[in-house]
Amino acid sequence: MADFEKLVIAGGAVNPEGLPQRIRNASRLLFLWTLDDQLIGAGALKHPRPEYRNKVFADAQATESADKYPVELGWVVVAKSYQGRRLSTRIVGELLPFAKNENIFATTRADERVLSFAFDCGFKNHGKPFPSGNGYDLVLYLRNADDYLR
Repeated sequence: MADFEKLVIAGGAVNPEGLPQRIRNASRLLFLWTLDDQLIGAGALKHPRPEYRNKVFADAQATESADKYPVELGWVVVAKSYQGRRLSTRIVGELLPFAKNENIFATTRADERVLSFAFDCGFKNHGKPFPSGNGYDLVLYLRNADDYLR
């Protein structure tokens, strides 16, 4: 767990305060290791508190209810020296089947590469970009389970 926490913090998009407990509370963690036992990627499915979900959806000026999206895809991080190899896609692809019957939300930096990646994974941009509090904007993405249950 310490390696997971360290990699997520190194990714720079998470508040480290209380992170160990939030990691323990995640419903699913994914670790991507090299053959020589180096952690190079991570991701998680989480069931965040309603207060957090409501704040994210309000900040994004979302028209969907946060209550309809109980699962968050997050902490998707790839070590800098391994970026550009589509490992984020692999991480997300491994996690999504564990929540295939649930609506999922995710937030990430406002970035064209992420936008393409999100659409490839079935997420749709929702609401408006909003300040992260760390000097960049975040975008809310939603993935509706009904789109995958037909």
